[in-house]
Amino acid sequence: MAIANPEAALEKLREFHDLLVADEGAIRSGRPQASQARRTALQPLIERIAGELDPDSAEHLGGRWNNLMQSWTLSGAIGATRRLVGILEDREEYQRILGPEGPTLAAGGLHSWVWHAVVNLWENEHYKQAVNAAASAIEEQTQLKLDRGDLSGADLYTQAFKVDEIGARPAGRRLRFQHIEELTSDGKRNKSWTSAHQGAMSFGQGCALGIRNLNAHGTSELPEQEALEYLAALSVLARWVDRCEVTPATAT
Repeated sequence: MAIANPEAALEKLREFHDLLVADEGAIRSGRPQASQARRTALQPLIERIAGELDPDSAEHLGGRWNNLMQSWTLSGAIGATRRLVGILEDREEYQRILGPEGPTLAAGGLHSWVWHAVVNLWENEHYKQAVNAAASAIEEQTQLKLDRGDLSGADLYTQAFKVDEIGARPAGRRLRFQHIEELTSDGKRNKSWTSAHQGAMSFGQGCALGIRNLNAHGTSELPEQEALEYLAALSVLARWVDRCEVTPATAT
């Protein structure tokens, strides 16, 4: 049940249902359809909700209503909407009987560097281009943060998270996690600090080489699920780069 906010969806379905009932009653009594404008405005959202919850119901809610058959069509839409309301109202019972569906990932909850770069492409189902745009956006933000426009791809993340010799000033600007202490009480390098930065470096290299570079070649479109998984990985990288502070470079 891939609905990010079931309560909000339920509220809109109930409103739509009431508008349908009001317009059906108006047609039967020969009165003007006072609810038609609001119903028409809600229809695209209701179609999307139906497509996620129950595609069989969606066919009764899509398209324009034919004035010559409006009473019959509205009746079908009323039944379909009641079905959708029932699915949402009984969602806990569905889960108890059918088992958990697993977590869902809302694309809009990805890091802003990723989502702002891809939102239009994603809505138009250009998933391959969306992944490339997200990878490019993170690279640009990393370059700006480090003032290293001369670096790109895996080399950029290598230099960003590289672990320098203990006690030495970095030869270039680096990204550092501030929530992990670099040194232990006895002056030795903290293993957790080293792991965090080496892990981020390897992850950044993997995103550059395994997602952006491979995805840039070929013309076949990515499946939506695979593209979303790539965006999730890139979102993690974006959060790490955004969270880190920059160490100054050695003066020359």
